[in-house]
Amino acid sequence: MDQKDFDKIRKIKKEHKEAYKPWNREDDDELINLFFDGVPVGEMAIKLKRTKGAVRARIRKMELTKIKKK
Repeated sequence: MDQKDFDKIRKIKKEHKEAYKPWNREDDDELINLFFDGVPVGEMAIKLKRTKGAVRARIRKMELTKIKKK
């Protein structure tokens, strides 16, 4: 990583306070509730203080879309 990478991460962390922090059980529970309540990813990101990409990645990792389709 070079200085440009560090600057990019610093900017993201400034805008999204929880960015790059591990997800904990409370975060996952809130994400699950928001997802099944039909909250848009952008709003989830704001509530969870994460990036939209992080929220989408966690939804995929937890396979929430597969569960919802059942």
